[in-house]
Amino acid sequence: MKISVCTPTLNRHEILLNRCIPSVRAQTYPDVEHVVVSDGPDPELAELLKHSGVVYAEVSDGPSGDYGCRARNLAATVATGDLFAYLDDDNAYRPDHLTRLAAALEDPDVDFAYSRMELFGPWGGEVGSAPPACGCIDSSLIVARRETLRFGEWAGGRYEVDWDIVERWLAGGARWAFVPEVTVDYWRT
Repeated sequence: MKISVCTPTLNRHEILLNRCIPSVRAQTYPDVEHVVVSDGPDPELAELLKHSGVVYAEVSDGPSGDYGCRARNLAATVATGDLFAYLDDDNAYRPDHLTRLAAALEDPDVDFAYSRMELFGPWGGEVGSAPPACGCIDSSLIVARRETLRFGEWAGGRYEVDWDIVERWLAGGARWAFVPEVTVDYWRT
């Protein structure tokens, strides 16, 4: 199954190009598509990604201030994968992230899987636990089946957009799997 990694971004070219994109390219999973969506027109980024192998799209009417929700939803319409993963532009996957979570999704009864992440910055530590809970799950940890989006799409309005979508998925009956290993590096920038 192909995995589409959806990355929202806005004016953070250096971090995106030097941390996020290389971590997606380094994945051990064999079939990965990376979709980067700018939250507003960005001709410079479009040019930088032109021959990179990354699928590029942009929200046409400018920055929305919704923590990347419209960008993630647009990515879902452009992406061709059977599974969707999310990676914020300032974070990085460890090389086996997609392989480990795709293995959890081999169970046909699982709608989405998530793992743990290491936090970098003054606070440090790790995030990720079972069952899913607010403050213990981040968008960059999630890999979901395309069909899971039927339970709800990304919606802005509150800072915890990652918990908001997971909460709606769970309310709709989505089933989850937890991979207890740290597979994502998270920077607060």
